[in-house]
Amino acid sequence: MDRRTPWDDYLLWAFAAVSTASIALQNVLWVALALWGFRRWRLRQPVRFPRGGFTLATHLLLASYFLGAALGVNPSQSFQTVAKYLVLLAFFPVAALELPLPRIEKLLTAFTAGAAVCAVYGIVKYSLGLEDRITSFSGHWMVFGGLLMLAVIVQVHLVRRRPRSPLTWLILVLVGAGLLLTQTRGAWLGALLGFGWYSWKIDRRLLGAGALALILGLFLLPVSLQERVRSIWDSKLSYSNMERTYMWQAGLAISRDHPFFGIGQGNMEQVYPSYRKPEAQEAVVGHLHNNFIQILAQNGWVGLLAYLFWILAYLRDAFRFRPRDPDEAGFHTILTASFLAVLAWGLTEYTFSHQFLLFQAFLLGLQWNLINSSPSVDENTGLIGHL
Repeated sequence: MDRRTPWDDYLLWAFAAVSTASIALQNVLWVALALWGFRRWRLRQPVRFPRGGFTLATHLLLASYFLGAALGVNPSQSFQTVAKYLVLLAFFPVAALELPLPRIEKLLTAFTAGAAVCAVYGIVKYSLGLEDRITSFSGHWMVFGGLLMLAVIVQVHLVRRRPRSPLTWLILVLVGAGLLLTQTRGAWLGALLGFGWYSWKIDRRLLGAGALALILGLFLLPVSLQERVRSIWDSKLSYSNMERTYMWQAGLAISRDHPFFGIGQGNMEQVYPSYRKPEAQEAVVGHLHNNFIQILAQNGWVGLLAYLFWILAYLRDAFRFRPRDPDEAGFHTILTASFLAVLAWGLTEYTFSHQFLLFQAFLLGLQWNLINSSPSVDENTGLIGHL
């Protein structure tokens, strides 16, 4: 195990704490990883990067983006933006850090604490009438909603570990309120799925408590938020429901004309108007509000199959892992619940933004650290512990 200096931990904590605040501040992660890599090189210590099915799937997914960019409708436009997906590669050095469970817990605690500060900032803006759908210090309310979705799921576990801590409960309330005020309905559903998976695996009594809290919360919400909740199933309350349907239909039409490699990253605004439904109100869109349809239109069937393989490879390793104790099981479950929540959110949103994707890669790396540190891993094959 690498005995790293405190600076490594400080920088990792800083990244976790500021990830919800802004994209620019997230760059502290690269500094932490560079220092760690330099120290390993100087001490001639070997680095154990992830290997196995998920590693292969990650490379194939990224390759499909660059292949689609090269063979799409406007390669020069595509290559101006496609490189941002390389942040997913941060999964590999994070996974190689060899972080024990106590450090993983500290990093997740820093993340939810930082998310709570950002939530307070958004709540204040909402109270002053400055924003209807709150954002963080920079970024979009959709991305903010996705990050708060993860913060809520993680904080549920931290509350369960420290149920007598008022601060832990306060953070849960703040990130939960912030998530509501982003009015990001897909993230709401993702949080419910993540909570449901965590409760089912760890303590099924939480399902009843969560259902009761949800019912009471619906009655206590302001009327505008109650209507936002009902708009999930009632399209009359939100034009965006039908608008998304029109986007998905356009995306399927695009895929029929560009079936194998898609139109390429960054070209949706250029191509969409030719496929837009006459009933659609938005003339131009940057993405199609669905991971699967977006990747199908953007990267073709090659890209969609790579994305499905990536998901299945993750689920295979995550579900096969057998934790050695309740603490390990709890954090492994909450990280798996976070991945499932992102999948649910991705049914109504394109979740591959730079800010969110980098933090998701960070969580994947933390989970690989957890799995790889377990003695249940087969060191000869790496089948269980190597995502």
